[in-house]
Amino acid sequence: MREGNATDWLYKFNWNDQEMVHFTKSSSYSLYLTAELSGNYQCIGRRNGLTDFTKQSNNLTLSISALRPTATITADKTTIPVGGSVTLTCSVQGSAGWTYDWFRQIPDSREVAINTNSLQNFISVSDEGIYQCRGRRGNPVFFTNLSKVYHSQKTLSNRAFVTLQQNWTQIFSGEMITIKCEIQGGENTEWQYEWRTTSSKTPPTHSEYNISRASFSYNGQYWCKGRRDLFFSTAWSDAFTLKVSNKPRPTITAERRTIPAGGNATLSCSVGSYNEWKYFWFRRASVFTEIQVIRNEEPDQMITVTQGGIYYCKGGRGNPVFFTEDSDPITIEKRVSSKAVVSLEPSWPLIFSGEKITVRCRISLGRRTEWEYEWSKPDSSTVLTNNASINLNASVISSGSYRCMGKNKQELYSVTEWSDVITLTVSGNRPKASISADSRVLPEGDAVTLTCSVTPSTPGWSYYWYRGKKTSEPLTMAEVVLHSDGQIGVSQEGDYWCRGGRGNPVYYTDYSDVISIKKTVRNRPAVTLHPNWPEVYSRETITLKCEIPGEDTEWDYEWATSSSHQPPNQNEYKINSVSTSHHGHYWCKGRMRSAQQNSTMWSASFQLKIVYNKPRPVLTVSPSWLSPGASVTLNCEVEHPSAGWSFYWYKAVH
Repeated sequence: MREGNATDWLYKFNWNDQEMVHFTKSSSYSLYLTAELSGNYQCIGRRNGLTDFTKQSNNLTLSISALRPTATITADKTTIPVGGSVTLTCSVQGSAGWTYDWFRQIPDSREVAINTNSLQNFISVSDEGIYQCRGRRGNPVFFTNLSKVYHSQKTLSNRAFVTLQQNWTQIFSGEMITIKCEIQGGENTEWQYEWRTTSSKTPPTHSEYNISRASFSYNGQYWCKGRRDLFFSTAWSDAFTLKVSNKPRPTITAERRTIPAGGNATLSCSVGSYNEWKYFWFRRASVFTEIQVIRNEEPDQMITVTQGGIYYCKGGRGNPVFFTEDSDPITIEKRVSSKAVVSLEPSWPLIFSGEKITVRCRISLGRRTEWEYEWSKPDSSTVLTNNASINLNASVISSGSYRCMGKNKQELYSVTEWSDVITLTVSGNRPKASISADSRVLPEGDAVTLTCSVTPSTPGWSYYWYRGKKTSEPLTMAEVVLHSDGQIGVSQEGDYWCRGGRGNPVYYTDYSDVISIKKTVRNRPAVTLHPNWPEVYSRETITLKCEIPGEDTEWDYEWATSSSHQPPNQNEYKINSVSTSHHGHYWCKGRMRSAQQNSTMWSASFQLKIVYNKPRPVLTVSPSWLSPGASVTLNCEVEHPSAGWSFYWYKAVH
């Protein structure tokens, strides 16, 4: 109390608001602490002789642990480096006011104190040994429990190395490998080994870590060190990284996929760029036969083969042998001496859509050999079949190049050479027949020659002839005279068609256009001029007549002319004022009015010549010398004498 002397006061102590000690003259109270005495403590002072004058202290909270504390020892390094030291720190968690005692023990000796009651909680040590510490405080002194022991290990100068016994640059899943811890310069020392790793596997405490089947769980970094005894060890090695990859698949290649007759092919198998592999080779004669081993543990990547077949390879290394995956298969074919020949049947240069065509493959090597045929078609597909031919219902998409080869059924990869390419050209348009006649008029008692052809011109056609209607049956040889393929002679008038057909079943062209053949009668018309003057002059009136023998027949008339005027379809063509434009040739014919299919032939040509300038008359007198009283004769003529002139005389009047 700050007021008065200490003897003027009496003191009382409370614990958790309960009186522990009634008022006494002692201002202190000592007690032996137990965990049950944790709580709030307070003292109250009262002036001696004055019961109503008191003062209260603040509350003091005591937390009392039932357990004696244990010191904790830590180090700034795990080992003492060569020529260096380690700093050890001692601490008592959750309380203060401590000083520290330090102890060290070496093999075959008792523990000794090396520092006591030190205010500093750390020391620096450079010697190996077992170190402990404890804390102390109070009077009488209260000691903590001793810390756990700290093994101070001294680093040796020997270096540790982690190595892979197989010395392979890459490890694959499933391989057997050994990781070794090697200590430089420690060959005569018996070492204990420690390992550290980032993988999910814990190595044993041996110099070698044998992994019987590597997997991805072994991926990571590995360190090791050697321990000579409890206090001396090497430093940790540098990290060794182990990476396990998927089992590899080798790559198989061939210098050529087809062995020429009497030749060979070189195959190569490769597992990356690694040299430690040996190679195993396999062959199948076909997809249906068993695999045969043809080479084992070949150190060389390449082999030479002379047989066709399906080839595989794989790599192997180590002991026991670790195998890669099988390579992808590679097919090697062997050529036989024969070459396939492809042909078209029929061999027409142009095929029309809808025609039936056969593409055939022929092989002339031994009748006893059974072949399968491989076809290369325009759609870029390759088809293997037992058929030596392809039957096509031709279309535009059938156009293109075809070729074939044969594969021996007993030795499937014994093959012929590819045939030369044959090109199939298919037109999408159905061809049309064309019909022509040497005359469209059938003379009585005679015949007309009809010709049928197909455009575009291609071989192989037979021709079918029709009269009357297209739907009728084709004409027979009894109805026509066959001149040559595509030509017939007919002696009946009518409408004629034709079409071409070829192949089996027959493929038909479109029908030709119709051609009409008309029969002529014996009557031969003639074109005559009326009046029948040898010369006609411009502006004269003339009449051209079509005259047909046979007075009892009624005719319809047709005219043809090379002039610029078309005569009417009548028997007479009267020209009232002829001009030079009427100059030209004229023909006519007659058609029986009662039988229009019967007509005469055209008349012979009649040439009408028109003279533009009028002729000048010439007057002559006889005799030319007159005597008095004598008479004379006057004569009037037209130049270029012609018929039909009348003369008009005139006398001059003076």
